[in-house]
Amino acid sequence: MANSGGSTSIAALWLRARAGEFRATAATARAALDAPRGGKAPARGVELHLIIAFALLRQGDHAGALRELDGAMRLAEALAPHSRARLHVLSWQAELAYVQGRYSTAVRICDALLPELERAGDHAYLAFALRVRIAVLLARGDYDVALTLADRAVGAADASGDRYVLVQILNILGAVYFDRATSKLAGPHARAHLTSLDPADVAPMEADANKALDLFKHASRVAEKSGNTFAAWYVAGNIERLEILLGHAERALRPMRKRLAQMQIRGARYDEIATRSNLAWALRTLARHREALHELDVAFELARSTGTANALIEFLEYDRSIVLDSLGEYDAARASYRRYLQLIDAQDRSAESPGSATHAKQRAPLEPYFLKRADRFIFEHLLSHFTIAQLAKHCGVGWSTLEGAFSTFRGTTPVAFVRNLRLDRAHAELGDARCKVGVAAIASRHGFRSPTTFSLEYRKRFGIAPSKTRRIAQTPEALPAEPTGCHA
Repeated sequence: MANSGGSTSIAALWLRARAGEFRATAATARAALDAPRGGKAPARGVELHLIIAFALLRQGDHAGALRELDGAMRLAEALAPHSRARLHVLSWQAELAYVQGRYSTAVRICDALLPELERAGDHAYLAFALRVRIAVLLARGDYDVALTLADRAVGAADASGDRYVLVQILNILGAVYFDRATSKLAGPHARAHLTSLDPADVAPMEADANKALDLFKHASRVAEKSGNTFAAWYVAGNIERLEILLGHAERALRPMRKRLAQMQIRGARYDEIATRSNLAWALRTLARHREALHELDVAFELARSTGTANALIEFLEYDRSIVLDSLGEYDAARASYRRYLQLIDAQDRSAESPGSATHAKQRAPLEPYFLKRADRFIFEHLLSHFTIAQLAKHCGVGWSTLEGAFSTFRGTTPVAFVRNLRLDRAHAELGDARCKVGVAAIASRHGFRSPTTFSLEYRKRFGIAPSKTRRIAQTPEALPAEPTGCHA
C-alpha cells in the first residue's frame, strides 16, 4: 500500500513488493531500517516495517510479519494518537488475522477502523480494510452481506487513484460472485462434483458465474494496463477456476503450471498454496487423481510450514477426501473429511457471540465425499435389487455412517431416498400416454415386488393412485408429440 506522502525510495519499494519481488524488497527495506538514522523518522520507519511485513506475509512467514507489525505500531504510537500511520498498521494487522483464520479479530479491527479511515479521507486504506472485511464474509459464506459493501469498496478504490487497490477490490468481489454461483448448484459444491455436472445443473449459477468472470477480466485489464503484472497473474488464477468450473480444465493446466513456477522463484508461498489447490482441482476433474493428491500434499506442507489457517486449508482437506476416495483409500478419505468438519466447527465457535452486530451465520458443511459415490451406485442400479448394506460397502463406510449422512445432508434415509427415486421414474412412465406397459409391470420394473405396496407408496408421494395417473395420461389432450422414455 503505497504512501503518497512518503519518499521516492519508499514508493519504489512498495512498487517492487507489489511486483512480487518479496525477498529482495524485504532485504532492501531491512537494510534501510538498520542503516544509521534509516528508521529513526517514525513515519518512514512505519512504512519500512509495513513493506517487510507485506513481503513476509506473501511468503507465508506469519510470525515474521507479526514482528514487523509490532515494530511498526511502536513507531506509529510515537506519532499523533490517531495518525494515519497507526491506521495503516491496524489495517495490516487485520489482514494478517484474516490470513491466519482469526476472523473474529479481523472483523473487530475492521469495524473499529473503517470510520476512522473515512474521517481521515484515506481512500486507499479504506478500500484495503473493506477488502479484508469482504474476504471474511466470503470465507463464512455470507455472500449477500459481502456484496452490500461492493459499491463502497469500489468507490474508495476509484477515489484513491491507486490501480493496484482497485485490482484487489475487483478480484475479491469476483471471488464472492464465484462462490455464490457454486452455492446455487444442485449438488453440494462444484469443487467436489464438477465432472458430474450437466448443462441443467450449471444453469442456476450462470448469472453469478458470468458476473464473476466480468469482474476478474476487468481486474486483469486494470492490472495489465497499470503494469501490475504480478497482480494480473493471480487474477488469472481466478479466471482459470472459472474455466475448470465450466468444464475446460485441460486448457487451464499449462498456464497454472507456468504461474506456479514463477511463484516459486519469487517465494510467493501463500499464492503457491492457492494455485496448487486449483491445479489439484483441475487434475481431479480430468481423473488424474494421483497427480491431484500430490499437489494437495505439497499445498498442505506449505500451509503447515507457513501457519496458514483460513478457509483455504478447509477446502484442501475436503478436496483431499474426494481424491483419496477416488483412489480407493477410504480410511484416509474419512480422516480428511473429519478434519474438514473439525476446521468448520472451530471457525463457527470462533465467530462473534450471538446478538452482536457482526455475528456470522454458521456454515453448513459440504456433503461427505462418499455421498456422491452413493448417488452414482444408486442411479446405476436403480432398476435392480440391492440392500443398504451393499450400498454402504460400496461407499467404503459403515451402515450407520451412511444412514447418518443421508439424514444430515438429504433429510431422509437411504431407503426412502432410493424409494422416492424409483417412484419418480415410475410416475414419469405412468404419465407417458404412449407407454402401454401395465401398472404392475412398471411397479416390478422399478423395484417394487408388491403392486399393493407400490400403490400405497405412490399415493403417499403423489396423492393419487397410479391407475388414475395412467387414465389421465390416456386422455386425448394429454397425448404428447413424442414418447417420453417408456421402455415397452
